[in-house]
Amino acid sequence: MKLFTTQIKAIDPRDGKLKTYSGQHVPGLSFEDAEMYCQQNGLGYCKVTGELITEVYDIDKELLN
Repeated sequence: MKLFTTQIKAIDPRDGKLKTYSGQHVPGLSFEDAEMYCQQNGLGYCKVTGELITEVYDIDKELLN
């Protein structure tokens, strides 16, 4: 099973402007399957944007938290 990236559009409560944010990663066998997963699991507000290939972590930032 692959993972797919999503994005959401929401109003930023600090400035009231509509902004785009990264959403959760969702499972699926294909792009369409990931879209169906969102619809069937209460994530209809998420737009599937692509397949997740890898994640990169900032080690220095991780150490600061």
